[in-house]
Amino acid sequence: MSNIDNVTATVSTASLNYSVFRKAIENACKIVERRNIIPVLDTVLIKATTNGVYVLGTDLDICTTTFVPGNVSKDFTALVDAHKLKATMDKVKDAPAINFAMSQKKLTANIGKLNLTLKQDIPAEDFPESHAFRDRLSESNHTFTLPSATLLKILNKVQFAISTEETRYYLNGVYMHVIENSHHITFVATDGHRLARYEMPAPEGANGIPAVIIPRKTIVELMRLLKRKGCPEETMITVCKTGVRFTVGEDETVDSKVIDGQFPDYTRVIPMNNDHHATIYPASFIDGVKQASAVLPSKGGSVSVNFLRGIASLTCRDVDFGEASVDVSIENERSLEIGFNAQYLIDILSHVDGEAKFMLMGAGDPVVIRNSDDDYLTFVQMPTRI
Repeated sequence: MSNIDNVTATVSTASLNYSVFRKAIENACKIVERRNIIPVLDTVLIKATTNGVYVLGTDLDICTTTFVPGNVSKDFTALVDAHKLKATMDKVKDAPAINFAMSQKKLTANIGKLNLTLKQDIPAEDFPESHAFRDRLSESNHTFTLPSATLLKILNKVQFAISTEETRYYLNGVYMHVIENSHHITFVATDGHRLARYEMPAPEGANGIPAVIIPRKTIVELMRLLKRKGCPEETMITVCKTGVRFTVGEDETVDSKVIDGQFPDYTRVIPMNNDHHATIYPASFIDGVKQASAVLPSKGGSVSVNFLRGIASLTCRDVDFGEASVDVSIENERSLEIGFNAQYLIDILSHVDGEAKFMLMGAGDPVVIRNSDDDYLTFVQMPTRI
């Protein structure tokens, strides 16, 4: 009898809301890489907390944490291969709960009619739950809150301009900082050819935050969370010199290292005296650029934009094929011909909701593009030779 009691005493269990647990595993799998040299990085940590568990996944640079409600033994802890578990769970769409039981380093799981026995070869204490940047975030007093819809809008407007060149690693993210003496918070991305900036009044608590470069992978995951139906209304942002934390609602957190580099002084490439203004209607202009650029052999080709009174003549040339030209209606009074990378121009105009205000100087000068429906948003497009 005593032997049975001893075995029973070693069993720890967790009965969890299945739909929330599926979401937690999906969150983790967006961060956990599929191939890791370090085996523990293939796993998610499922760890007991008050009234449920935390599910953690990490690639050592980013850590995602999701709370899942349920009835859990205080000492329940398990490591499970993240992507293999998700692939299995994808076959079980609907179930009220997932029930775990851990006994003598053997983990069993029950989902509806499915019963799993999962290996526990890696000690739970090997999971890199603690990171120096996460510890600093927990101690940071630099915290502010933004409406989730506002944060999503900001990131959507600037993230397309993030550089993909690994040699310019300091441009591989979104630069978030507060402008001194202006009480404005700014989000900027650039690849050296185009720039996107969103500048708005700083929310309470944002003044004095360290300037940080948030990596592309973190931005992509955060946007995914914010886009979901039923996303919590507010996101809390905590910043320290080495990391940033996004807490979406009360149950989901993304902790990320920031890029260790110096973001360039982007204000130097934003012209202040461009006095030639033209109003563009993005939908028709994009359509015209797409038609004209169809003759180009690659997306990196240029479009010549000849600004005339009332129209813009869009012309693309391919030495092996020929020339295509399209006229689109604009509001403009002065003549100027300037070249743009066709795809970059489409990218910018695709993020303009109202009319686009082009502010020009000369054929070799950067062009400022503003959104008539959003004074906080600014784009800069570098010209090309024509």
